[in-house]
Amino acid sequence: MKKQTLLTLNTAIFASLLSLSAFATSGPDHRSFRALAMGNAFVAVVDDKDAMYYNTAGLNLINSLGNPSSRPDLAAYPRDRFDLQWDVVGLSGPWGKGWDTYHFYNKHQNSFSDFDSLRNDQTLFSDLTPFDRNPLGVGVQDGLVFAMHNFGVATWADAEVSPYVDKGILIPQAGVQNLQVDGVFQIAGARGLLDNKLSVGVGYRLANRQQISNYQISASDISQPDTVIQAIKDTLNNKLDGAKNFGDYGNALDLGVLWQQTNEVRFGASLENLGMYLNHKPVTPKFTVGTAYTPLILQSGGRLSRKVNLALDFEDLFNNDNNYKPLSKIDMGIEVEQNLWWLMSVRLGGGFKGGYWTAGAGLGLFSAVRIEAVSWADEGGYYTGQIENRVFAVNVAIGN
Repeated sequence: MKKQTLLTLNTAIFASLLSLSAFATSGPDHRSFRALAMGNAFVAVVDDKDAMYYNTAGLNLINSLGNPSSRPDLAAYPRDRFDLQWDVVGLSGPWGKGWDTYHFYNKHQNSFSDFDSLRNDQTLFSDLTPFDRNPLGVGVQDGLVFAMHNFGVATWADAEVSPYVDKGILIPQAGVQNLQVDGVFQIAGARGLLDNKLSVGVGYRLANRQQISNYQISASDISQPDTVIQAIKDTLNNKLDGAKNFGDYGNALDLGVLWQQTNEVRFGASLENLGMYLNHKPVTPKFTVGTAYTPLILQSGGRLSRKVNLALDFEDLFNNDNNYKPLSKIDMGIEVEQNLWWLMSVRLGGGFKGGYWTAGAGLGLFSAVRIEAVSWADEGGYYTGQIENRVFAVNVAIGN
């Protein structure tokens, strides 16, 4: 009877969280290129600085894996003593759409010099058809993170903008469907329990979000560029003033756990953005569970260290944006990283995120510079496989 009552209570709590998420917004979500390469299945991997973003309990693994004095059972793994990295710039966008947009602009660039040239372009409207109200999503991110055994601190910003063109009835128009800028500060700690079989982590994050939605100008305004530029400046200045208002900042807790079942199998769970409000809207907590398998026979420590991870996650289970799609919650992937002393490291990853393939590669040089490239896709429709929003991204970072 007690078990049945407990099951009913858990079901009611889960259903309540799902219903509340229908009136909430998604919180700040840092995009780790390493995790995205392997399908974003990372909640039980978390053996480096990215534990700050996926599962704070993973901070306990830093300088534990590959450390015979700390964890003799995991001594054969690569050792990561600490992480200090500055993401100088990360760029993301739809490569196919971007290339088509470049060709369109290159063909018609003379028509945008003044309104008369625009009006006299005979092929402009027909060439605009594939782009009509089809946003071109572009992202920029940077950040700084320091992580060591049981402690981490990070600050990062992520900006996404979705410009579009509208053929209009008489004259074309251009606009921005959405511009969103997230700025986040995080600090977290972790601890190992039960002879390090269990790791727990707690983090705090402070976030600010500024948005501009449905901003549009007409092609006829091309003849008055000073007016357009001033209007854009006024809008941006208003948003910057909002970023200075501390009352507009959101506060949240991040909670994480890891269970080391064997020296090859880990289970993990995290709950992020717990209790956050952004711009007076509640944020749906991001709840993710998963497992990682690290075959010991493929791991190697020392100067030629190597790591191989396989993982499976059920991601963001409380979020039901654009209809609840169970298959979109499933992430899986694999990664292989090979180090050559301190001279070079190469990482390759692949997997599936929400039903779409992911792949990525990273190159580290002299433990000082890292270059990464990755591709993934987000679902743009109401069911898995309806509309693939494919993204290609690159990142350049300084640090180890």
